[in-house]
Amino acid sequence: MYNKSLKKFESFDGANKVPKNKLIDFFEDEGFNVHLFEEDGMQCGEIEKWTNGGVDMIILLTPFGKREFIKYVDDFDVDEQIDLHREGGGDYKRHFTIRESLEDFEDFHEGLKDVKSRL
Repeated sequence: MYNKSLKKFESFDGANKVPKNKLIDFFEDEGFNVHLFEEDGMQCGEIEKWTNGGVDMIILLTPFGKREFIKYVDDFDVDEQIDLHREGGGDYKRHFTIRESLEDFEDFHEGLKDVKSRL
């Protein structure tokens, strides 16, 4: 929908009818950095936030929308995230014990669920 007063194109999040600019504002208010881009004619986005332990989490939403964020939160696997960040040794494995990793990613997931509840 073209909004003449804003002089910009506003797309909607499917059946939920959430204007993209409101979704951007919501995520930014929740402490995420939002980066939008177009891919294959579709508005996509990356939302970025750090865990309490300092892990940079970039969440790809294709397309950019409420439904995709909810799916990401519902499918979030703490064990998978720990494996992903600990594989290969590197700085993460040297700086975080398994217990610290577990607590960090569980806290991050709880935060995502809180954000989802307010969406």
